[in-house]
Amino acid sequence: MLNEVGLNGEKKKSAHTNKNRESKTLFGALSLSTQTFYWKQAERGNSKVFIQFLHQLHKAKPNKKIVMIIDNGSIHRSKIVAKFVKKHEWIELFYLPPYSPEYNPIELFWKWLKRKIYGASGFSCIEQLIACLRKFIWHYNENRLIEPIQFQFNVYQKLL
Repeated sequence: MLNEVGLNGEKKKSAHTNKNRESKTLFGALSLSTQTFYWKQAERGNSKVFIQFLHQLHKAKPNKKIVMIIDNGSIHRSKIVAKFVKKHEWIELFYLPPYSPEYNPIELFWKWLKRKIYGASGFSCIEQLIACLRKFIWHYNENRLIEPIQFQFNVYQKLL
């Protein structure tokens, strides 16, 4: 029988894994002009919830046209979303080429946010993770971070 041993001769401890994984869906949008992050938490992601998120953005900026840079996910390309966008002049969806997340500012933001949140500590439940996320986003939106995010927002100037 083989024992796994750590470098200091102690028995290696196995990482605790949660077999009943919990998950939440987060919709997010990053304003390129103000660098404000808007988000919505949902139990699952689908076109109807995406439309609810678009309404949430419109309520936050009722007098502004929203141009959203998005990927080609089925949620964004559904008939219900196409019908919604056609009916509302205040929203325009700018679809990126397939498999090009590096061109989407929100993908850069998600990557940065995950590094900050997951690097902070372990979470025993999803509620702790969401609470940490809420707090971090509040600090981000209030410009209260020690290390603010550094994006090249000027690259997207033509869209603003």
